[in-house]
Amino acid sequence: MKIGYLGPEGTFSEEASVLYRKKIGKAEFMPYSSIHDLLKAVNRGSVREGVAPIENSVEGTIGIVSDMLVSDVDLKITQEIVLPVKHYLLAKKKIPVSTITDVISHPQAIDQCKEYLRKRLHKAQINFAYSTAEAARRVAEAVEVSMKKGRKREIFAAIATLSAAKLYGLAVVDKEINDYKDNMTRFVVLAKKDHPPTGEDKTSLVFSILRDRPGGLHNILGEFAMRGINLTKIESRPTKKTLGDYFFFIDLQGHREDPIVKEALEDIAKKVSFIKILGSYPCAK
Repeated sequence: MKIGYLGPEGTFSEEASVLYRKKIGKAEFMPYSSIHDLLKAVNRGSVREGVAPIENSVEGTIGIVSDMLVSDVDLKITQEIVLPVKHYLLAKKKIPVSTITDVISHPQAIDQCKEYLRKRLHKAQINFAYSTAEAARRVAEAVEVSMKKGRKREIFAAIATLSAAKLYGLAVVDKEINDYKDNMTRFVVLAKKDHPPTGEDKTSLVFSILRDRPGGLHNILGEFAMRGINLTKIESRPTKKTLGDYFFFIDLQGHREDPIVKEALEDIAKKVSFIKILGSYPCAK
């Protein structure tokens, strides 16, 4: 079975894919350079499933995944994987942090380590890369440059994963340098069909209301409240059609085939202008 993931090798997306493969058994990985390419590949059947990040506890929702699930692809969430995010400071060899002159990483990783950088590397030049793995590769291939007399030699370090350190033969200069120690990223496995009920499930859906009116959203959410269905997430995103026009994304406890959830979804479908079930799947452990 082929599983696509947001590449390249050595990223958190690959780590999430490895965790998923341990659950299902043998599978072949196919890295894709963008979320758009990944979801389209799953949609046309080039790979059976795709692993994509959808939410981070610090940065919030990865909007392109949610947006594409609405109208660009016909896919369902079949699994979710919650991965702790731990950033490492990597260099060619074990060196004092104070000697580093340049730091390279993805903008999100830089942002998630900004307090560390401010306190420990406030004089270092910050450089951006397309991924944390690319940052590690650039450090591994970097040539130290002797500067003019009176200036320090350029010494490069990357903020990346431990797997990237192993992949590119880099040393760990400092570990777990992210500002938020409980930083977590939620990944979803996307496929043509979702998961059958397990008894500990979650359902994701998106809808838009018929018109902008007082109590319109409350009227929809009341269908869940009156049945005691717990909502674990609610978020609005613009439809990109008209200013003030929104899609509402909801995660709820329960499977779409559970009688009480099915009843609620049927009643909601009568009150909205658009609804799409994005999948029912086991809750991450």
